[in-house]
Amino acid sequence: MERGSFVLGHQLTSDQLNARILNYPTIAVPERKMTLNTSPVGIDRAILFDDGAYNNRDIQLIIGFEGKQADSNIQKFLSVLDTGKYIDFQMYSDPDYTYQVIRQSTGTIARPNYSDGYRELTIMLSAAPYRYVAPAQTETITTLISTLVNPTNYVAKPYIKIVGSGSITLTINGTDYRFSNVTGSIELDSAMQNVWHTNGKIIVNENAKMAIGPFPTLKPGNNNINLSAGTVTIEPRWRTL
Repeated sequence: MERGSFVLGHQLTSDQLNARILNYPTIAVPERKMTLNTSPVGIDRAILFDDGAYNNRDIQLIIGFEGKQADSNIQKFLSVLDTGKYIDFQMYSDPDYTYQVIRQSTGTIARPNYSDGYRELTIMLSAAPYRYVAPAQTETITTLISTLVNPTNYVAKPYIKIVGSGSITLTINGTDYRFSNVTGSIELDSAMQNVWHTNGKIIVNENAKMAIGPFPTLKPGNNNINLSAGTVTIEPRWRTL
């Protein structure tokens, strides 16, 4: 990526907006979710309760918009952010990763005295703690045993689509994930912990067709995968802090 460039939501680029990031983005390291209990008497350190997760991180940006459409392009940028859900964001400063961002804070729009056709937007974005390896990888696996290699030090929560019918078992690292009465295909998102089937444009909840238990994850290093019938497409969503 060129210096200052970015892609927002896989649909809006810095070139389309005639914009560039002016600063080297300041990105906070996410805070671990922990609680320290200092009340017990006679113990020489606090008792630690670890939630096993992280808080969101902040990304501070200054973006310059050039040309007669500067004001309009700022509104386009903000409208993509303001959808009530996380939006993918890639920056020149970290081109091998995608961040998932939302806007919670206010921003400021400044116009230097020397130019009518230039604006600067200063804004703070809130990003989900993990950043995802880009471009996203997708693997299609048949009933043969295959191996996916997680290149990061963190457990991944994949998106999975199984194409087939009837009773199907997906085995990952020796753990069986069983699906019953599959009709053509079934999809699941381990991050959202949801199972569904797409019928045309209609999404049908299929949580009842997956045996009760944890959703699949992919550990760092080698992950052995087998499918009892049909084919499975996996978007691993490799991630790191």
